[in-house]
Amino acid sequence: MDDTGKITSFDKTHYDQLIAHLRAVDDVLNTTPRYLGPSADLKLDPTLNSRFHPGAQDWSVAKDFITQAGTFGTSVHTRLTTYETDLRAFYTALKNAEDVFDDTDDLTTYDASKFERNYPDVGGGTTTP
Repeated sequence: MDDTGKITSFDKTHYDQLIAHLRAVDDVLNTTPRYLGPSADLKLDPTLNSRFHPGAQDWSVAKDFITQAGTFGTSVHTRLTTYETDLRAFYTALKNAEDVFDDTDDLTTYDASKFERNYPDVGGGTTTP
């Protein structure tokens, strides 16, 4: 990184640091039991609506709140599941592309179209034979 904060090189050490960071994020997702909630009783998942008991359950405001809590919990859980899947796919793609450093010492000087062609999974594409 230069004095202006811009990345001027991206070598194997930087690449390994990125992979290590992604692995650490994935570890937090997998090992933090309360990751999806502020307490053991309040999870941001499809069961969120069953955790709330505001006032009279037949009051329309309470019913709407409980319904929306379930919708919100389901949405958060679905998005996190997608995030975990995407994170792991990106991590795997980066690991599979490590051999790019057989051709270059600095990715900032490497031909981006060649990288995209040789490692399409890094950009979310698929490898072609």
